[in-house]
Amino acid sequence: MSSQFFLKTNKDIELFQGYPDFNQSNSAANAKDDQVISSVISPCGRFFSISTKHKVTVFSGPLLEVELLTLNIDDVYDIQFSPSGNYMSTWERPSAKDADHKNVKVWYLNRVFEGDEEQVPVFQYQHKPQNSWFMQFSKLDDYALKMFKNEIRIVKINDETKTNFHFDQPFATLSKTQENDSQPFSTYQVSPADHPTICTFTPEKSGKPAQLSIWSITEGKITKKIASKTFFKADSCQLQWNPQGNAVLCVATTDFDSSNKSYYGENTLYLLSFQGVNGAVGNNSVRVSLAKGPVHDFAWSPTSRQFGVISGYMPATIQFFDLRGNVVHSLEKQPKNTIQFSPSGSYILIAGFGNLQGSVQILDRHDKFKSVVVFDAANTSVCKWSPGGEFIMTATTSPRLRVDNCVKIWHVSGNLVFAKEFDELLKVDWRNTCKYKTLKDHPHVIKDWTPIPDTADSKLDPKIANAKKELVIHASAKEYEEKHPKKTSKSNGTAQAKSGSSGGGGAYKPPHARRAAAVANNKSIPGAGPALQKTIPGLTIPGMQVKESAAANKNRRRRANKKSNSEDSEASPKPPTNSVASTSDASGKEASPEEKKIRSLLKKLRAIETLKEKQASGEKLQDLQVKKIETEHQFRQELSALGWKGEE
Repeated sequence: MSSQFFLKTNKDIELFQGYPDFNQSNSAANAKDDQVISSVISPCGRFFSISTKHKVTVFSGPLLEVELLTLNIDDVYDIQFSPSGNYMSTWERPSAKDADHKNVKVWYLNRVFEGDEEQVPVFQYQHKPQNSWFMQFSKLDDYALKMFKNEIRIVKINDETKTNFHFDQPFATLSKTQENDSQPFSTYQVSPADHPTICTFTPEKSGKPAQLSIWSITEGKITKKIASKTFFKADSCQLQWNPQGNAVLCVATTDFDSSNKSYYGENTLYLLSFQGVNGAVGNNSVRVSLAKGPVHDFAWSPTSRQFGVISGYMPATIQFFDLRGNVVHSLEKQPKNTIQFSPSGSYILIAGFGNLQGSVQILDRHDKFKSVVVFDAANTSVCKWSPGGEFIMTATTSPRLRVDNCVKIWHVSGNLVFAKEFDELLKVDWRNTCKYKTLKDHPHVIKDWTPIPDTADSKLDPKIANAKKELVIHASAKEYEEKHPKKTSKSNGTAQAKSGSSGGGGAYKPPHARRAAAVANNKSIPGAGPALQKTIPGLTIPGMQVKESAAANKNRRRRANKKSNSEDSEASPKPPTNSVASTSDASGKEASPEEKKIRSLLKKLRAIETLKEKQASGEKLQDLQVKKIETEHQFRQELSALGWKGEE
């Protein structure tokens, strides 16, 4: 079951068995009469839930063949599972007729369901906005956290029925104004540790700095702070705990960039960590030193000891850090914006998706971050490692892209083993394996919360060389590659990554970055500059080869004929503005000062010619533009003194 995955289209739900057969199962989830609004698989892999216009259905079983539960509730547009899968929360569209309608309901699933039993939620409340509507649960679902007006209330779920949601008598509370009465925190997240903690973020306000804090969960009013960090330039944040729950990364973002270098504000990355239960051994809080520019992506290693960050303007900087924020390894700059560790942490995927070209590179973490393979997965909008770490799923989904929708399964060696195309593909996801022992007659019910030790199959990270020899390629992958032949071959080195870094694609670059890149490119051609990006008729500079396009030649002849028809017109060779010439220096020597001066003067003449055209068409010019036209004769005299002769 570790390689099972499901697909959601506009018409159906499809469950596939995975490598090597990739058979589609005839699960109960595939058969339905109404269009599916939402579909979610639980993190534990035990449940799969779909919602339609008038009901919510929960499936279970090895092939999702058991229709476990049907809830007759209307307009459920979002579903969330708790980390261990014991609780399912549903969000209904608020009712316009009933102002007191409790549109969020919590259902307990880790029990045996009777056939005619009436289903009743264990807790329900009202939350009209669809953002941040669901409660947070701890790793083992033994704590539930809910935000109230002025505080977070925490209940401890430790009774036999697991339904203790008495928020009027909470186990613990954390005030939203714990740091400052006029500056409440806006974001919080519970850690995935066995002994959970809470991270809160307070945005900058009225000249007071933002604050990031980690709190221990203790009975009563929470006052013990494990670690904290204050900083400016933070209006919102994105929090991400490491799997062990003893360190958290915070990407703080401003609404505006004070330096006007980006339309999307400024990004800063902070790291808070601690050792021992509730920070008994110490703590650390640092600002992570990154390249200038946006933070594209960051990810924790499953070992919880390292994390990777992609930051800076394209080509981006890729770095790996330890728990103290120190750099342990850096890669060469590449056009990448996605980073993911394999489930065991042995391999690292870095890729350029979105508006980048889709190049994917796999690194071997245990071999000094050596590049194992490079392959292309163009137009990817979803990318996920399989639970066993042997395969990578990439998909092009709608509405991100409404054409070429497909799902592909790649082996970690870079070989495409499965592919399927769709008219419209909405969602894809892997199915995880349950890590706990369940009842034999009711496999959806966990009887023992002691984790099952990982087997070799559950964290398979094969050596690439051996895996390629016995790899089975599905017929669908062969058919897809015949229909879509590769433009470039795969490589297990970094040459392809290097060539991609200088390609025409890339993420958004602010104007100052584009100008810097243009200057850098011109420096690679001795003596080349912006003036030489246009064709200049009659320009003769030793060692330079300037070609004139057909369109430029035609324009020049037309101007020459026009001049011959007017006796009073004076010679004024006009360089065309839209033709591109080859400006390579045949001698390989840098241009002399005189040559550089000629280019500069010709550039000014082109600007004057543009202004004269505007003036001739009746456009009103500014005073400075008129004075600029009057300097034309002076520039031509300087050109003559430098020995430049234009064609008549």
